[in-house]
Amino acid sequence: MAQTNQEYLTQYCQELGLMVNETIDGCDELLSVIEEILKQYRPKFQEEAIEFIRLRFTLPDYTGLLCNLRKIDRPDDDALYDSFAPLIDRALEVTTRMVSADVIINDIINMYMEPEDHDVYIYLYLTTLKPISNSLYYVRGKLEELYKETSQKWPDLIVSYFDEEEEYEEDLVLPEEIESFQNMRDILVKAFTMYTNEHKSERISDFFIAIQDYLEAFAKGAEPDMEFDFGFLYNYDPHEIRYIDFHFELGMLQVSSGGSTYSEFVGSDSFTDWTYSIGLNGWDEGNYNCNFMTVLELVRMGAKLTIEGPDEYIDYEEDE
Repeated sequence: MAQTNQEYLTQYCQELGLMVNETIDGCDELLSVIEEILKQYRPKFQEEAIEFIRLRFTLPDYTGLLCNLRKIDRPDDDALYDSFAPLIDRALEVTTRMVSADVIINDIINMYMEPEDHDVYIYLYLTTLKPISNSLYYVRGKLEELYKETSQKWPDLIVSYFDEEEEYEEDLVLPEEIESFQNMRDILVKAFTMYTNEHKSERISDFFIAIQDYLEAFAKGAEPDMEFDFGFLYNYDPHEIRYIDFHFELGMLQVSSGGSTYSEFVGSDSFTDWTYSIGLNGWDEGNYNCNFMTVLELVRMGAKLTIEGPDEYIDYEEDE
């Protein structure tokens, strides 16, 4: 019976230690994201819009972590409970603050991506992030101190690098397992096949092969060798343009569809229909109403392939 109790205690310490470490690491990532947002924000700059989307993918699931901490068993033994309760309570405090900060960050990103002008509200949200960051930094330090102190009495709380890697591998979701990524990849390959059949070019064929290599590596969760920026552009008439853009980065893939119209009285007006993003870790939350068939429709109507990078695939003479 004593051996059974010891096994339970060891398993309990390992589980709690993993959650505390995840809380501390997650807080570090969140603080880094807050710092980047405070430093980078400028109203309606496309570069910042793409960067904000990327930042969203660097944030772990804080709500899931909070739920797991709340579900962890409390030891029946009063002495054991007294040993672990302060650590659990402190971890819950930190994680609750992280969830609140995560909500604010996602609200900022959502408002930034909407066509309406929300700059005033975004600035109000940003003013709250700095004190939240300071508070998080303080309680995170207190959690780490308490974790080290408690680990001296209960060494099984200490998590090795191997344990963290094993836990990560169990939770890993590959992009190729995500339905939205599968649909996007299949339709894009069909569109490129159609385009290369109609536009005989060694440069475009080589670019298509490179895109397929990127998608194959990304699908398996492997960091691709190159980044790509390209799209398909179609002029409906002199006053309306439609496009679909693809931004393939090393750790994230983004697709956006939109266009621009021009009238003599209003001038030029750009708009975005939808934006799709997925991280190398398979995270694609918040992607709704994404019509990947747009790329096929544009190619069938005669859209032009535009390549912004890498440089080796750009036809500068054609652009001129």
